[in-house]
Amino acid sequence: MEEGTGKAILFRRSRAGTREAAEPRRWREEVAAGVRLAIEAPRQLWLAALGGAALTLRRARGAWSDLVAEGTSAEGWLRRTLRRE
Repeated sequence: MEEGTGKAILFRRSRAGTREAAEPRRWREEVAAGVRLAIEAPRQLWLAALGGAALTLRRARGAWSDLVAEGTSAEGWLRRTLRRE
């Protein structure tokens, strides 16, 4: 009655070899990468808000210039129209 005692179970070994303990330098690099990742999202939010404000100001200045130009044109048209009557 052999119940498999003669057969060995084969395990696959990874090609990378044995796994060694993490070096202190690598651990610090991983922690630093995590910190950078955590800081990155708020910084992106800040930059997006700052960029939105800058675009709004730029467009507001452009819109103001357009409104002044249209007002000048409308005033000229109104003065010419009133002189004819």
